[in-house]
Amino acid sequence: MKNNIKTITENEVLTILSNELPQLETVVKNTCKQIKIYNTIGCFADVTKQMIKTGNIKEVKRCFNLAEKIWKKGNNTVKNAIENGYLVSLSAALDLNTKIKDMLNPPLKKEYNRQVYGHGI
Repeated sequence: MKNNIKTITENEVLTILSNELPQLETVVKNTCKQIKIYNTIGCFADVTKQMIKTGNIKEVKRCFNLAEKIWKKGNNTVKNAIENGYLVSLSAALDLNTKIKDMLNPPLKKEYNRQVYGHGI
């Protein structure tokens, strides 16, 4: 016998919680924006790593340019997500392939070195 109960999707959870607990809405919205951006940037890093793995140099450079644009124009949360999420996530792939690491635009390369190798570099 098939269960006819509607499944709640991830997109519906906030609406349901906000309807039941209005005081939760502000807290969730403020906190979840940060979580959501890190998830998005994590997926972006995964795509970039796949491009590195397959040797798609043109797309890797495109990803690096996009990362720099987001980093330069982003608010503090977005900047932190690029610095602590994207660049750190790519560190193993970049350390294994200096040719790819050298493709990072100078501002991102400087930030990468600061994030991965410590402050003051």
